[in-house]
Amino acid sequence: MARAFALACLGLLLLVLVAPGCGRSSLEPEVLDAGAPSACGPSTCPNGCCDASGVCRTGADLRACGSVGGRCSDCVANGFSVCTTSRVCGRDDPSCSSRTCLGCCAIDDGRLRCLSGTEPSACGRSGAECSNCADEGRACDAATRACGTTRCDATNCDGCCVGDQCLPGDAASACGSKGAQCDSCASGQLCRAVSGGGGRCEGTSSCGPQNCGGCCNAAGQCVTGTDTNACGKQGQQCAACGANAACVQDGLPNARTCQPVQACGPANCPGCCVGNQCVVSTTPLACGTNGQACKTCSASQVCDPLGNCVSGSECNPATCAGCCVGDICAVGTQQTACGTAGALCQNCAGQSPPRVCQAGSCQLPACGPSTCPNGCCSGNTCVTGTLDNACGAIGGGACTDCSASNQACQDRQCVTRCGPANCAGCCRANNTCDALGISNASCGQGGVACANCSSSGSFCNGLVVPRRCNNQQTTCPASYGGCPGVVTPIRTPVNVCTDTLLDTLTLPCAAGPKTATCIAAVAALPAACRSCLAPFNYPFEQRAGLYACAASTPLSEPCRRLTGCAIHCAQTSCDQCLATSESQCYALVNGGGGQCAARAAAANCANDALGAGSLCSQFSYANYGAWIRVVGDQFCGDGP
Repeated sequence: MARAFALACLGLLLLVLVAPGCGRSSLEPEVLDAGAPSACGPSTCPNGCCDASGVCRTGADLRACGSVGGRCSDCVANGFSVCTTSRVCGRDDPSCSSRTCLGCCAIDDGRLRCLSGTEPSACGRSGAECSNCADEGRACDAATRACGTTRCDATNCDGCCVGDQCLPGDAASACGSKGAQCDSCASGQLCRAVSGGGGRCEGTSSCGPQNCGGCCNAAGQCVTGTDTNACGKQGQQCAACGANAACVQDGLPNARTCQPVQACGPANCPGCCVGNQCVVSTTPLACGTNGQACKTCSASQVCDPLGNCVSGSECNPATCAGCCVGDICAVGTQQTACGTAGALCQNCAGQSPPRVCQAGSCQLPACGPSTCPNGCCSGNTCVTGTLDNACGAIGGGACTDCSASNQACQDRQCVTRCGPANCAGCCRANNTCDALGISNASCGQGGVACANCSSSGSFCNGLVVPRRCNNQQTTCPASYGGCPGVVTPIRTPVNVCTDTLLDTLTLPCAAGPKTATCIAAVAALPAACRSCLAPFNYPFEQRAGLYACAASTPLSEPCRRLTGCAIHCAQTSCDQCLATSESQCYALVNGGGGQCAARAAAANCANDALGAGSLCSQFSYANYGAWIRVVGDQFCGDGP
């Protein structure tokens, strides 16, 4: 009877999850056509994960955790209690090891945690240290929990990379070039093609009620609004639900709003409880029934239909970290019984040619002079020896990673990389310096990569500094057409920056946000904190950060339109300027007779909110570092 009740509840839950796919607003770019749920993947969801309905989610939700367009994981259903900042399911495990963790172990948020081991940013198994495959442009093989062998980077991809997959890089959902990781352009931005392949996001974000049926995150991107960490609708600013609240899914009352979570227990959970989350389909990692607290079965046990941990009678991934020979779990390291994660054991010695068991898989004998006479050995793999990360002479010796010392591989040897320190002209693709850098086929200055101007129908302009192709010249200040109706948004405070993190900005940023010390201090912050501070992190003379703060005092909507247009005009005019002339450009366009002067004057409607003594005023603080510390605490911390 209990089993029938659990199945009925599971069916009802699936119906609730699937039903919201109908009737969504066409303003939601993340929601795919009902007839093509498989379209969600790395190319359309590079910065999140795909749920069971084919919707691209942020990937930061406890019930929808994941990255690079993979299938979202339900952390709770798999016995985990947190979706980490790297979008990997995990749980605190002070003694994390092969005895307690089937995935991999890593220090996350200052704690030792057991992570699932199936995501590119944290890949591994059997309690080993997690590997970051994404840093190497590789994916994590979910079956073996090991980094794939294919690597995507600038050496083999003119567009952008999502894991080990190279994409053209010219789509708004996957934009980038030169083998960098793909970005998703914000609403209102376009992915402009760049010379050499790929693209870059350009334009000003216009995420709002006019083009987003979900909610707008801190990066200006329109997301579905169904995640606990990004909840909302009708183009409003996304909200992060608290620890005891959840984002209500579509099809239910109060959809896409944060609502208190009812305590999980016997009255509402046929399975078992992880905190206030009910796990209906129990597993050995989350085993139990009748609303009791979930328990984790040992490696030799399975979870029976009554929610009890019992001895496993079969060898399978739930009971065996090695490999299976019938019902016997072998260690998985023998030549005749090789394997991991409960897979069927392989006989490496019986293969043709014979192989050896390494890292749980049958591989060719160890790389060396006899097996790699025409290259060098990168681990146990024989490679050509001509790559920056695997460079070496022929003969089967160990390869050298030149990139670790910022060198390049040339003639199978690590040599100093051509760059600003040793090249006044430009650097050719073969790592040699064109000292002049003034030809149409080799144009550049200051150690940048040489550009072939002829290939784009242009010529090398030697009259500008730095020297570049004529068709790459920009105007400073650029002309300004008109304001598209930008409104400075009211910011909803979120608690993503601790006092300790904000304290690290006070001294380094005292002289302003453009100083090297401040840039380094901001870059060291966690992504969520850094993203929350971004709307305020502008020099005072540019006023964008001041208006972002003042808008939430709050200002009237007409005044927020005036401040939004003033900033849009100045930024559009000066974004193309060199860093050394940016401040001069802002002074020029906002000054008397400048093309943004009238808009800057109209934005004086915010002056009362910026007067000395007020929260947002620059005159209330000794310097910029003190200002960003207090304003950051107000909007991104736990408040004053």
